[in-house]
Amino acid sequence: MAPPNPLARQRRLSASLLTLRLDRGLNHAELSRRSGVSASVISRTENPFGDVHRRANLLSVRRLLDALEVPRGGPDWTRIEAYAEDALTGRWWDSAGHTRMGDGQRTWALVEAGAATIREYAGMLLPGLVQTPAYAHHRVVAVTGDGPITDPDAIVRGRMERQRQSIGGGEASYELVLEEQAIRRRPVPADVMLKQLHHLLALIGAEHISVRVVPVDSQQLADGYAPRAPYSHVSYPDLDDPPIVVVDNVTKALLVTEPEDVSGYAQLHLRLREAALSDADSAAYIREAADKLAATM
Repeated sequence: MAPPNPLARQRRLSASLLTLRLDRGLNHAELSRRSGVSASVISRTENPFGDVHRRANLLSVRRLLDALEVPRGGPDWTRIEAYAEDALTGRWWDSAGHTRMGDGQRTWALVEAGAATIREYAGMLLPGLVQTPAYAHHRVVAVTGDGPITDPDAIVRGRMERQRQSIGGGEASYELVLEEQAIRRRPVPADVMLKQLHHLLALIGAEHISVRVVPVDSQQLADGYAPRAPYSHVSYPDLDDPPIVVVDNVTKALLVTEPEDVSGYAQLHLRLREAALSDADSAAYIREAADKLAATM
């Protein structure tokens, strides 16, 4: 079983410490005086989204628990300390080979870590979790254009490792809903696109992966409502770890965490899934597109 998601556990740690402080009627300054932990560190610890890649400091957490008069070894101490330890779980994207994979991609990797389900939607382009290395490389270069890019190969390596970590082992259930344009459009050279389509067909054969295509003339979306941007709805094995939505706005990954908003994305995804072709029909559709593309080469 994969380790728990570090961001989910950081959220639970933050919420627990905030609740304890408020229950005791302490402000940051007073808790800082009692614990020896700076008020700025306390504030950052209570706000997991100020910097999602910041790690909890276990020593500071223990000092805060002591200052909040939580009995050592008791159930609350044990639970909160475990949250802090889980939040420190090793992160593959911080290893020497992946430090240049890009901040946005590091955020996607963080949210996907230890996932139970990943429900993704894509419009005009295929998402990173299903891209071939060649497709990914062309898209990285196209997005950056003539602008500064330090290491496109590092970004592609990170994307391939994300695939292996997030859906390669079969522990997470992955469901992708694609607009028809993502299959028909050619944002990369024809030979690269053809291999990409064949890769999608191979993925559909995996037991834990679903790929569905939404035709442009689907009558189930006749009211015209559709997502404005690609997104990924991620949930975790522990149902007390709240799900997170990541929205791709091209330049960076935006996190949606409010329960009502996250639930809205879940309902939207269900609607999109119902409007899409079945996996079998989607495979036939992709195969037809691949055959037509091959005939032009």
